Amino acid sequence: MIKSNFTNSIIAEIGSVHDGSFGNACNLVTLAKECGANIVKFQTHLAEYETIKNAPNPNYFKGEPRYEYFERTSFSKNKWEQLKKYCDENKIEFLSSPFSIEAAELLNDIGIEKFKVPSGEVTNTPLLEKLASIGKPVILSSGMSNWEELNFAIELLLNNTELCVMQCSSKYPCQYKDVGLNVLKELKQRYGNEISIGFSDHTKDISAGIAAAALGARVIEKHLTFSKKMYGSDTNNALEPKDFIRYCEGIKQTWIMLE
Repeated sequence: MIKSNFTNSIIAEIGSVHDGSFGNACNLVTLAKECGANIVKFQTHLAEYETIKNAPNPNYFKGEPRYEYFERTSFSKNKWEQLKKYCDENKIEFLSSPFSIEAAELLNDIGIEKFKVPSGEVTNTPLLEKLASIGKPVILSSGMSNWEELNFAIELLLNNTELCVMQCSSKYPCQYKDVGLNVLKELKQRYGNEISIGFSDHTKDISAGIAAAALGARVIEKHLTFSKKMYGSDTNNALEPKDFIRYCEGIKQTWIMLE
């Protein structure tokens, strides 16, 4: 069993904000670095391996069919390699969430340092087994799982990976009453020092992330966008640059106060 020791990190979640534009993706990397993030995170969707063509859209985004959206906004392996290199050159860690075994293999091939498992994939046993076999650190979001499902995922991963479990409420946007910061304490009580704890923030403001830092979250994730007026599934629930800067400053100041 590997003891988890994640360093304090702020993840700028880009998701699909780039809307399939490689130039936008690179500019968002630069923006994340300028705003104070340590890690910039994308989502690696390979539509043919993860969804069906008539899959329903989530309530918060009805702009175009899900399968077509993933196909249109995805990058080739070569583009992912270039994006990883661009992150390296800008001294910010590249991170992405795979939604299939094939996506995990692609990301591993280009040299990703750790993986992020999104809330909807906690029960995707073949994907978790693949990540466990690779053995790189994993950040696991808990937003769509009960304790039994989360226990199974943690047990599967923990023998071979360094693990950070993120308290997350999969609501977009998430109201303050639904944030569940009390779960951070519960995670620590259940799993002790075997894991690090973190927080994936879907509120529309900055206070929840700062509070999570005060409660011991080592990794904190928040969506970043150029503008909330941009098209896409993630932009309306993301922070614009001026607010993301305040977010990063508040969290880092809190970590300093806890040293």
